[in-house]
Formats: sequence, structure tokens, C-alpha cells
Amino acid sequence: MRILILGLGSIGRRHARCFKSVGAEAIAGFDPAADRRAQFDQEIGGTVFTTEADGLAWNPDVVVIASPNAFHIRQARLVATAGKAMLIEKPLGTDLSEARELGQIIEAAGIYAHVGSNWKFHPAFKTMKSWISEQRLGTITGVQALAGQWLPDWHPWEDYRNMYSSRADLGGGAIFDTHELDYLTWLVGPVAEFCGFKAHSGVLDISTEDVAACVLRFRNGALGVLLTDYIQRVPRRRYHISGSKGTLEWDHTDGHLLLHLPGQRDAEQLDMRLADINDMYVAQASRVLEDVRQGGKPETPVSSMLRVLELQTSWHRQRQETVERQSQS
Repeated sequence: MRILILGLGSIGRRHARCFKSVGAEAIAGFDPAADRRAQFDQEIGGTVFTTEADGLAWNPDVVVIASPNAFHIRQARLVATAGKAMLIEKPLGTDLSEARELGQIIEAAGIYAHVGSNWKFHPAFKTMKSWISEQRLGTITGVQALAGQWLPDWHPWEDYRNMYSSRADLGGGAIFDTHELDYLTWLVGPVAEFCGFKAHSGVLDISTEDVAACVLRFRNGALGVLLTDYIQRVPRRRYHISGSKGTLEWDHTDGHLLLHLPGQRDAEQLDMRLADINDMYVAQASRVLEDVRQGGKPETPVSSMLRVLELQTSWHRQRQETVERQSQS
């Protein structure tokens, strides 16, 4: 398998290493920045291209789109036009109408397209999914999720103000960066009603929102709340899901998955810590290669991420409309 990486920042190089580790025969990359091309060449040793067209002419089997959010849809259209299978980093894009057109192109062409969702390959998430599917929690009634970290610590080797997350023109911001809407709908089901808010705290020197919160009513009746941000000084990813038969809790920092059941003084506890957090990215790469070889379906198809993008777009617009109404009063 020949893998082309579009976007050679940290996540692009991570994907390159992962695909190489699971048996990809050749890895190539494209990035408009010369320093990133040089770093890719030094770390990975693959072929480097200065244009996307040259990369696609290399005839890859799978293309990984790991560029800033604002470029995902344009590059995915190029890949789809070339008839290549792809892994698109989340989010699917930042423009809903363009994303819908992309979805139609991919569906019409019958192209394999998996949207990045590495946590679905983490044992904690796989077990949560299994418990919910097996009705161990009964009827799901409530969900709480928290995901955040201090943005300057994310890539300590570079100025956080230059990262795509800090720049609105590159599609950054806490809303488009969050994985959690995808994972919550994967675990609990589709969303029927949604209300979101965003804030620019001023704590960071960035042009994007650094705090965002939303409330969800799922079609099955469960209610959920999500807080995601760039300002958690200690990184946090935490889930609490309640049901009529029991409650599960998972905190990535602790690593243990807990199942609380009535009549039991102590919770069932499973150690879900990974020796290397990169293992879930490797598992995702392995699944993508297997799917492409065997004609399998992606774990996270474009259709499901379109529904997530609809929620993310609403998240932005609702807060804007509220501000406009307040300013007119």
C-alpha cells in the first residue's frame, strides 16, 4: 500500500509513522511549508512533493488529509476526483454546504472515506460502546463529558498563536477541534435538539473561541452536556453516562473505567490505560488498510460526520444570533 499524507504537521507525521508501522510499503507527503517537508523527510524518509497534484500523480492507494481544518474539504474533493481512498482528519470541514457536496461526490463515486476518530480505537471507548450496546446501563438518561487542555502545552515546540487552532482563517477553535460530538453520538445515538454557546475568554492570544459548551437532547430521550476548551491547565477528558440500571465513569487521567450497579458497594473497575497513547492511532491505521484491502466500511463514514458538522455549525451560529439579539435590545 502506498500512503500519501497531505499536511506534514505533527498529526500528519504521526499518521505517517503509524501507517509505516502497520506495513505500508511506501509513504509520501505534501506540505506547502519547506521546513515541514524537510522535517518529514528527516523523520520518515519518504518521498516529498511540493504540490498536491504531484502527490496524487504518485498514484497512492490511500490519501491522509492532515492539513488545517479549513483545507480539508478542498483537498478531499481533489482526492475524490482522483478516485483515491482517504482518511480525513476531523473535523470533516468548516463549511457545511461544501461538506454536503463532498459527501455526494464520495457517495456517487463509491470511494472509501474514513474520518479521523482515534478514540474509537481506545479500549475504554470500545468497552463503553459494548456496555451500552449490551444494555448493561439500561435506558440511557444522562451524559456528561469534559474535554480540554491548555493550548500552549499542546505543541510546546512552537508558538501556540501560530497554530491552526488559534486562527479563525484556518478553521480553528474549540468547537471544530472537539472529538466529543462524534463520540457522544456514536455511544448514545442521534441528536434531536441542540443548544450551544461559545466564549473568547481573553486568557489566550488567539482569534478563535477557547471555551464552548452545549446541551443535547438525544432522540432516545437522554440529555447530555459537553464542555470543551483550550484553557484546562491540567488536561482532562472525562465521561459520565447514567442509565436506569447503572452508571459508567471514565477519566483519561486516571485511566480506569468504572461501572456502578445498584446493590454493589464497590464499582466494577477495569484498567484502560494504554502503555502508549499512540496505540489507538496505530489501530486506526491498521483498520483503514484492512478496509481498503478487503472492501470494508469505515468506522466513521462521511455521512455520520456530516451530522456532527451540522451540530458544530449550529453551535457557532446560535451564539452569534444571541449576541446580535442582545445588541439590538
